[in-house]
Amino acid sequence: MKFFLKILKWTFISIGGLLACLVIVYILYMNVFYYRELNQIKKELNKLENVKVVAIWGHHDITLEEISARVKIKDKGEIVLYNLSSYELYYPNSIKIHEIGGYSFTWFSWNGGIGPGIDIGLQGELGHLINKEFKTPKDVLDNYDLILEMVKSLKMSPELNHLETEKTEYYLLVKNEKSLDQDPIFNLIGIDNLFDFAETLKWNRSDSYYNNNK
Repeated sequence: MKFFLKILKWTFISIGGLLACLVIVYILYMNVFYYRELNQIKKELNKLENVKVVAIWGHHDITLEEISARVKIKDKGEIVLYNLSSYELYYPNSIKIHEIGGYSFTWFSWNGGIGPGIDIGLQGELGHLINKEFKTPKDVLDNYDLILEMVKSLKMSPELNHLETEKTEYYLLVKNEKSLDQDPIFNLIGIDNLFDFAETLKWNRSDSYYNNNK
């Protein structure tokens, strides 16, 4: 009986030790590897003068993807930067922001795409209205006033902005309200209603998804 209790005791000690090791490994993985890029992005943004990261998040998968950050600029306001992960950072050609100065956005594309935010990069749908190259997130933050001035020049909800080039066509809805700091996948909630709305809009392009599916 004593021998059995001794074996049972060491079995529990071994299991406890194994569980403790697993917890330590998990903590190290999450802090050193999984959140490594997010923490680095937050650190670099907070290093900038008069800048503070209010919130930072990403899409949880095998790796943390689509990192986004809400940043507050002293004496100015807040801006939400999207697509900060290294694999999707396409400055200066594509620069996604989902809110600035309390203004948020919903875009409707001729190809059937719907989503939040605007692109102020050189190849973005609104880049030509700013006509300035932003090479880093710091450049965007340094030009907060310039970007906000462009946004305020747009038509506000319930009116729509119609943007058309040789290759693209968009409608953009600008609302004077904050966006949600959330995993980008949740931006798809309610998209069916938005899709129905997009079908009611007038699309000029002959290759428009909406024109070809009526």
